[in-house]
Amino acid sequence: MSNRVKVDITMYGIAEVLSWCHDRNKGRIAGVDTEGFQKMTALMAEKPQSGDYFTLDQFWKKKVSLDLTEDEVATIDRCLYDIPNFDNEPLPQIRHKFWPQAVGTH
Repeated sequence: MSNRVKVDITMYGIAEVLSWCHDRNKGRIAGVDTEGFQKMTALMAEKPQSGDYFTLDQFWKKKVSLDLTEDEVATIDRCLYDIPNFDNEPLPQIRHKFWPQAVGTH
């Protein structure tokens, strides 16, 4: 059983993680169907449906604290580092702006 890690992240950060881990993953990295990813998907389902700029801005800036396993954090790290390299694209900005530092060396 893996240790749990508390990760503070904005809703925009969650959207970026899901984009790189689910949408861009295309099955290349396993482990994106765990409880932590399901929590992130549930949080994104709360996105307001209105087109009101202020409401959407507040939603994207809202910070949440996720309780992830070290394996989930390592999977997200792989998504943010490896997938762009698979596609020969630049690494996403989320690595520096929205995703906390790596848990540690494995």
